[in-house]
Amino acid sequence: MTEKHPSTADVGLPTDPDWPTLIERAVNDVSRILQSELHMFQATMRAALDAQIATAIAFLAIAAVIVCGAICILCAAILLLHRWLPWWEAFGLAGLAICVAGIASLAIISFSRTRQHA
Repeated sequence: MTEKHPSTADVGLPTDPDWPTLIERAVNDVSRILQSELHMFQATMRAALDAQIATAIAFLAIAAVIVCGAICILCAAILLLHRWLPWWEAFGLAGLAICVAGIASLAIISFSRTRQHA
């Protein structure tokens, strides 16, 4: 009969799997995978947030330019009206025109919203 002798490569290695070590390795692997995914998610979110902030700043700058232009047009209209009217009447007429335009815009917006919901 032939007997099996352990080879030198098998010496010191247990025949049964070491379950606590295997579980620890599995948990470590899953932990590293989750950390990698979290870092990728953070990088992606940071890039998206930076793009949104840049877009918001650009729109804010455009809105500031439009407001400055509107103020210049208003001043020009008041100066034009002052050729024929006193200052207080020119400012009053320009203010009245702005109020009427604002009320008309509000009415148009509310009318279009009520038609969309109907």
